[in-house]
Amino acid sequence: MRLSTSTNLFNFDRSVPYEIPMEDAILTLRKAGYTYQDANLCGMCRPGKKESSLTQDDWLERALRWRSLADREGVSFLQAHAFFAVKGSNISAGSLPDGEFGEEMMRRSVLAAEVLGVKWMVVHPVNILTDGHNDPEASFRYNLEYYGKWAEFFCKHHVGMAIENMISAGKHNSVWADIDRLCALVDAIGRDDVGVCIDTGHANLSGFKAEDAIRKAGHRLRATHINDNHANGVDEHLAPYMGNIDWAAVVKALRDIDYAHDFSFETHHLTSCFPAAIQPELIRFSYQLGCYLLSGEAEKP
Repeated sequence: MRLSTSTNLFNFDRSVPYEIPMEDAILTLRKAGYTYQDANLCGMCRPGKKESSLTQDDWLERALRWRSLADREGVSFLQAHAFFAVKGSNISAGSLPDGEFGEEMMRRSVLAAEVLGVKWMVVHPVNILTDGHNDPEASFRYNLEYYGKWAEFFCKHHVGMAIENMISAGKHNSVWADIDRLCALVDAIGRDDVGVCIDTGHANLSGFKAEDAIRKAGHRLRATHINDNHANGVDEHLAPYMGNIDWAAVVKALRDIDYAHDFSFETHHLTSCFPAAIQPELIRFSYQLGCYLLSGEAEKP
């Protein structure tokens, strides 16, 4: 496993997102120790925000500059997060997530990921509503076709796809919280370059033990979003040990399935409420925490 973190760890300023350029995030995370970083491209797809690089005309030039900076600093982007629907992932059959804008942002996500050298990029499965209610069968059919199509484009640009488990709690209610259904979808797509991303916080919110979700994903697991919460209906995205997930069990499960990809923090609410000027100390702390979790110390009695 490689310790990594999403670039959204340095994205907020006093709880306001999309405030910090990707270049600043790359440098700050590298100074904290992170040589592997998870490109939070979805955060660059928000129109009208202060930092929304992929919505701008010069988006490809920006991605090339990120790659050049990463190369100079010894940073590798092996994991990334693609665009997901700003208006939510609950749609009716026959619709597209955020329409044509969403399609273009997904295309730009893939092309930016190719520039960055990303091996596995995370996507959100779509939840189909029929008469205002979750429709598991329609959701399965839709995602099989939709991500089967996008998988071809990902492959053409040398980027693998990892489909993420979602949430069935609080204001979120997706059929894709079901890990068995998610695994069945990946199996039905039937490509070596399509796998699963387990978000530990999503699993915990949805009533699953994160370690059980990891074991269910098994050989399909290609990416992780490592974060904690209190299973209280809120997707808190806290650092490990700040919620109620059993981190010794999570790390053991990853070792037991011989997981060999990124152990990637998605813990932006460790830093988000603080002024950007003082966040680097917390980012350095997160790196030390990650090193501890992967050292084997966390699993000792």
